[in-house]
Formats: sequence, C-alpha cells, structure tokens
Amino acid sequence: MNVKNTLGASLLATFLVVPGICTANNITNTPSDNADLMPHTSIPVSIHNGFLVVAVGQIGGQKQNFILDTGTAPSILNTRLAKKFHLPVTAAALIAAGKRIDSGQVLVHELDLGPIHIPALQMNVIDLSQWEKSLGIEIAGLLGMDVLARASFRLDYDKSELQFGSVADEGIPVGYNNSTGLALADAVLQGKPVRLIVDTGSDLVVVYGDHWQSGAPAQPSPAKQGTSVAEQLPARPILRPELQLGGQQFRGARTYYLPASNATGYDGFFGVRALKLHAISFNHHSQTLYLQN
Repeated sequence: MNVKNTLGASLLATFLVVPGICTANNITNTPSDNADLMPHTSIPVSIHNGFLVVAVGQIGGQKQNFILDTGTAPSILNTRLAKKFHLPVTAAALIAAGKRIDSGQVLVHELDLGPIHIPALQMNVIDLSQWEKSLGIEIAGLLGMDVLARASFRLDYDKSELQFGSVADEGIPVGYNNSTGLALADAVLQGKPVRLIVDTGSDLVVVYGDHWQSGAPAQPSPAKQGTSVAEQLPARPILRPELQLGGQQFRGARTYYLPASNATGYDGFFGVRALKLHAISFNHHSQTLYLQN
C-alpha cells in the first residue's frame, strides 16, 4: 500500500491503488437517527496533492488525523492505533478489484468527527505507515460513508471545509446504498455504460476488465501520482477518455483500466477531483450524494 503511487510511462509497468471494500454482505454501521439534531457547523480540512482530504477527529477523546475516503467501506483504522489502544483484532478481508486482501477488524469506541459521535464503530485494520511517511503526518485511519453518512454534509474543496447541517439538493445526484456503504454513479465511458464508485480518495478514473483496449499504440508519458485504498495492480491508460455523467460530459480526466480485475456490483471508481469537481454534498434524508462543479 503506497499513497505516493507512480504511474510510469510503460503500460506494463504502470501501477495504481484501488478502493478496498469489505467482503461482508453489508455494512452494519447505519446512519444516525439523530441527524436532525446535529448543529450546523463546519470543521477545516487540509487538501493534500490536490485531492486527498484530511480532517481532525477524535478516538476516545484524543485528536487524530483521518483521511475522508468515500471509496472505502467500511472505514479503516491504522494498525498503529489498534496496537496503541490494545484493541482485539479479528480476522477479516477486503476485496479490491476482485482481489482478496487479508486484513483485521476491530471495534473502535468513542469516535468523533465534527458533530458526529459514534459510541462504537467496526473498522477494518490496515498498516498505513507508508501513507504517513508519504504525507509527512500521522494518519489514524480512513473514514468512509459509514461515518460521513450519519449526517447531512458538504465537502468544499475550494474553502477546505467540511460543513454539517442541511444542504441544498444541487448538482449531479448519486444514490447512496447504506447496505454497501457506497455511492454508485451510473455513467457512460467511451460509449459503454458503467457503474462507478464516487471516491474522494483518488484523483483518477479507473475501470475493471480487459475490454477497454483502444488498439492505439502506447504513448510514453511522464510519471504521475494517483491514489485510493488497497493494493497495487497493473493498469493501462485509456486514451482520449470521454465520460458522461448526469447529463454532463467530462473529457481529459486521467483514466485507466485494470485488465485482470473485476468486481461485483460496480465497474470501477472515479475520483471527485479527477473530474475537477469543487464540492460534494450529502442529503441524509434522501440518502443522496450530489456532485458539484
């Protein structure tokens, strides 16, 4: 796992990191029934590498840095913190692009993010030390929609702010599935229908399967950076990508396919910042995520 992931010039040598999804049938951490009682407030966030969102939360009253990653389900705790708090770890696994990755699972008590308070939260456990080294800060974990969806919120990249409270239903609507903990958008890529995870933890568009080969010769390109959550897998670029989403056309986003990968229920993911979106918001009542230009 490496947050500073290089996309090299050679197609066969190219690697990227893909979202991690729990192998369980559903996410048991349901949104809060007290969302209406949460105050209108906001907390600052820091944006790393132009897309990676870090916010300060708490575990057991102790301040911690968390990456906000809508492409991860369930949320992830750094192994370092599991050891620090002496949390019992049970065996678990993630599925990343159809690949099983062994991990652990813990029950974390008293987790807070802004007005969101969670007495007990099941989290997967993964070593995030390379993320910490690359970012130069301590990272307690990655918080997905199983945490964020407990309240209505708006993540504003321009203001570097996470706002809580009622939100306007503006932008491209994407349904959130509480059972999977994912927001899945129906889109069209290169004329083919796809269902993609909305992923704040990436600055790429990535699809699975080997049917995306354009037939054009590979073109050398400078080293790039791209990130989400899980393990490294070989990737190949899609040349001149065209993505249609919510009646809008997105061209030029860095787009790759994983020829040896597949998943059930979705065809890949897209980074919010890959499409140059300025904000996302979530309506807790309608369980709808909105993508905002």
